[in-house]
Amino acid sequence: MMFAFLLACTRDPSAPPTVNYDLDACTDCGMLVSDPAYAAALVTKDGKTLVFDDPGCLFHYMVTQAPAVSAMWFHDAADDRWLREDAVAFDPTGHSPMGSGLRPVLAGTPGALTVGEASSKAVSP
Repeated sequence: MMFAFLLACTRDPSAPPTVNYDLDACTDCGMLVSDPAYAAALVTKDGKTLVFDDPGCLFHYMVTQAPAVSAMWFHDAADDRWLREDAVAFDPTGHSPMGSGLRPVLAGTPGALTVGEASSKAVSP
């Protein structure tokens, strides 16, 4: 019985995260996650979901906290869907909640940055 309870509490990293917009605070900067166009989340190896108001916040958190990550998700507002790390790229729009200017788009979008390029842009001084 206890095993079933523990299994029910473990988050499936292959399922998109749930974000309560205007209620959930960014794990990195503390601002409320309010703009779905820039929302991001990561699922840790122990099943905990961490949400972010800007992809730059997620990348900053990855560098400063080095969590054990099971999955990373980024919200593509254009198609109202969540994209995993292997399916996302970033349109360097120049505006985002915390100023990274990284808007998640489908990988392969012309002119978009890869995850590695976006991470470098976000965490570079």
